[in-house]
Amino acid sequence: MKKMFGLILIFAVLSTGSVFANGNKEAAGDKQITIGLSVDQLFESRIATNNGVKAEAAKNGFKVIEVVADGDAQTQNSQIQTLIAQKVDAILVCAVDQNTIETALMKAKKAGITVISYDRDLPGSKSTSASSAPDSISDGLNCGKYVAEAIKGRTDKVVILELLGALNDQNGIDRSKGFNDALKGKNVEIIQMPTDWASDRALAATQNAFQANPNIAAIFAATDTQIPSIETVLTDMGKLKKIGEDGHVIVVGINGSYDGYVSVKNGTADGISVMDCKTIGETAVKLAIKAMKGEAVEKVVVPGNFYTTKNIEANKASIWGAK
Repeated sequence: MKKMFGLILIFAVLSTGSVFANGNKEAAGDKQITIGLSVDQLFESRIATNNGVKAEAAKNGFKVIEVVADGDAQTQNSQIQTLIAQKVDAILVCAVDQNTIETALMKAKKAGITVISYDRDLPGSKSTSASSAPDSISDGLNCGKYVAEAIKGRTDKVVILELLGALNDQNGIDRSKGFNDALKGKNVEIIQMPTDWASDRALAATQNAFQANPNIAAIFAATDTQIPSIETVLTDMGKLKKIGEDGHVIVVGINGSYDGYVSVKNGTADGISVMDCKTIGETAVKLAIKAMKGEAVEKVVVPGNFYTTKNIEANKASIWGAK
């Protein structure tokens, strides 16, 4: 993931005189609504989601102030304080660490600022009005169902490597839950290795796992950006085989990156669950609009789509990383 330190971006669109006639926002005349976009860090899928936010904001004539924490929770905490001082009307936040920024988000709420979490749910938060997030449990479940179907008929215990995402990230937790739920009751052994979403850690974890368990038959990557690392290890061991070839190691993942798309298209990986980043971003703005009007809002989960080698090319247009 390419990080950008201390980055502050301003994305502004001309006001179209949007008016909130009741609820939290009084009739505003020509006052332009300003949304603070508090981003954990910039990488491909986050940019795709942010583009959805900006497109929906532009559609409504909103100004967006984007601040990027570069993966630093304390930086994000300070940036949220700055957004409060700038008197934004709403804050859309993708948290680096929920516990670190909850106090700042509560301060925003007390100041009358609508707070919506996006991409990453903040369970138990008292500051957020709602959230727009991927259906990570379903995404993991789809990957697990594919593996379960692929190993059906085997009588031996099947060893599966699970490369975990960040354990303080609800998406990482939910993806793992969904994957493991799909394989409950199956004759499998799941070896879990932490990676904190990092590709270099995924490479080392895959190497270590195969050294200890050379008969691994399937790999689940919590993010498909790690598939190139997996394939590097498989290539080095002479185990990189395409679907249908003897000795093929099943590989599935979640995200929708270009790397994941290419590997599935080529048949060295089996399938990926693709997030609908555009809709997640657009929905966050729509939730903020409703909340600012005083309307009831709640958590929205946006389902992804699971594509295999058989249908991924036909669905290329719906894969954010392949565009």
